[in-house]
Amino acid sequence: MTYYRALSVAYEAKRDLFCRALARAGLAPSIPDGAYYVLADVSRIPGKSAKERAMHILRKSGVASVPASAFYHDGRGESMVRFCFAKEDAVLEEAGHRLQILA
Repeated sequence: MTYYRALSVAYEAKRDLFCRALARAGLAPSIPDGAYYVLADVSRIPGKSAKERAMHILRKSGVASVPASAFYHDGRGESMVRFCFAKEDAVLEEAGHRLQILA
Protein backbone atom coordinates (compact mmCIF):
# COMPACT_ATOMS: atom_id res chain seq x y z
CA MET A 1 0.00 0.00 0.00
CA THR A 2 1.37 3.40 -0.86
CA TYR A 3 2.04 6.01 1.79
CA TYR A 4 -0.84 8.21 0.65
CA ARG A 5 -3.31 5.34 0.42
CA ALA A 6 -2.36 4.27 3.95
CA LEU A 7 -2.79 7.85 5.15
CA SER A 8 -6.22 8.01 3.52
CA VAL A 9 -7.31 4.76 5.15
CA ALA A 10 -6.05 5.92 8.56
CA TYR A 11 -7.87 9.25 8.37
CA GLU A 12 -11.07 7.59 7.16
CA ALA A 13 -10.98 5.37 10.27
CA LYS A 14 -10.37 8.41 12.51
CA ARG A 15 -13.22 10.27 10.83
CA ASP A 16 -15.61 7.37 11.27
CA LEU A 17 -14.61 6.85 14.91
CA PHE A 18 -15.17 10.49 15.78
CA CYS A 19 -18.34 10.94 13.72
CA ARG A 20 -19.93 7.96 15.47
CA ALA A 21 -19.12 9.60 18.81
CA LEU A 22 -20.62 12.90 17.65
CA ALA A 23 -23.80 11.16 16.54
CA ARG A 24 -24.08 9.33 19.90
CA ALA A 25 -23.71 12.70 21.64
CA GLY A 26 -26.58 14.14 19.59
CA LEU A 27 -24.32 16.37 17.48
CA ALA A 28 -25.18 15.28 13.95
CA PRO A 29 -21.96 15.31 11.91
CA SER A 30 -21.66 16.44 8.32
CA ILE A 31 -19.32 13.66 7.24
CA PRO A 32 -16.53 14.99 5.00
CA ASP A 33 -15.20 13.10 1.99
CA GLY A 34 -11.63 14.30 2.26
CA ALA A 35 -10.69 16.46 5.23
CA TYR A 36 -9.27 16.17 8.72
CA TYR A 37 -12.12 18.07 10.34
CA VAL A 38 -15.86 17.63 10.64
CA LEU A 39 -18.72 20.09 11.05
CA ALA A 40 -21.37 19.12 13.59
CA ASP A 41 -24.86 20.47 14.14
CA VAL A 42 -25.00 22.08 17.57
CA SER A 43 -28.35 23.82 17.21
CA ARG A 44 -29.68 21.98 20.28
CA ILE A 45 -26.77 23.17 22.45
CA PRO A 46 -27.48 26.24 24.62
CA GLY A 47 -26.26 29.52 23.17
CA LYS A 48 -27.22 32.18 20.68
CA SER A 49 -24.15 31.82 18.49
CA ALA A 50 -21.71 29.17 17.35
CA LYS A 51 -19.11 30.72 19.66
CA GLU A 52 -21.39 30.45 22.69
CA ARG A 53 -22.22 26.84 21.76
CA ALA A 54 -18.55 25.95 21.26
CA MET A 55 -17.76 27.44 24.67
CA HIS A 56 -20.62 25.49 26.26
CA ILE A 57 -19.25 22.25 24.78
CA LEU A 58 -15.77 23.12 26.05
CA ARG A 59 -17.01 23.93 29.56
CA LYS A 60 -19.17 20.79 29.83
CA SER A 61 -16.91 18.25 28.13
CA GLY A 62 -13.43 19.72 27.89
CA VAL A 63 -13.49 19.15 24.11
CA ALA A 64 -12.55 22.15 21.99
CA SER A 65 -14.13 23.11 18.69
CA VAL A 66 -14.13 26.10 16.37
CA PRO A 67 -17.33 28.07 15.71
CA ALA A 68 -18.32 27.38 12.10
CA SER A 69 -19.37 31.01 11.74
CA ALA A 70 -15.64 31.73 11.35
CA PHE A 71 -15.85 30.03 7.94
CA TYR A 72 -19.05 31.69 6.72
CA HIS A 73 -20.37 35.21 6.26
CA ASP A 74 -23.76 36.89 6.51
CA GLY A 75 -24.56 35.27 9.86
CA ARG A 76 -24.37 31.70 8.58
CA GLY A 77 -22.76 28.84 10.43
CA GLU A 78 -24.21 29.75 13.82
CA SER A 79 -25.65 26.25 14.31
CA MET A 80 -22.40 24.39 13.61
CA VAL A 81 -18.95 23.90 15.09
CA ARG A 82 -15.86 22.33 13.57
CA PHE A 83 -13.87 19.56 15.23
CA CYS A 84 -10.45 18.34 14.11
CA PHE A 85 -9.93 14.58 14.02
CA ALA A 86 -6.23 14.64 13.06
CA LYS A 87 -5.38 13.22 16.48
CA GLU A 88 -4.17 9.96 17.97
CA ASP A 89 -6.93 7.37 18.28
CA ALA A 90 -6.71 7.42 22.09
CA VAL A 91 -7.32 11.19 22.06
CA LEU A 92 -10.33 10.79 19.75
CA GLU A 93 -11.74 8.01 21.92
CA GLU A 94 -11.38 10.16 25.05
CA ALA A 95 -13.00 13.15 23.31
CA GLY A 96 -15.86 10.94 22.14
CA HIS A 97 -16.34 9.66 25.67
CA ARG A 98 -16.34 13.20 27.10
CA LEU A 99 -18.84 14.43 24.51
CA GLN A 100 -21.39 11.89 25.75
CA ILE A 101 -22.19 14.25 28.63
CA LEU A 102 -24.04 16.32 26.00
CA ALA A 103 -26.35 13.47 24.96
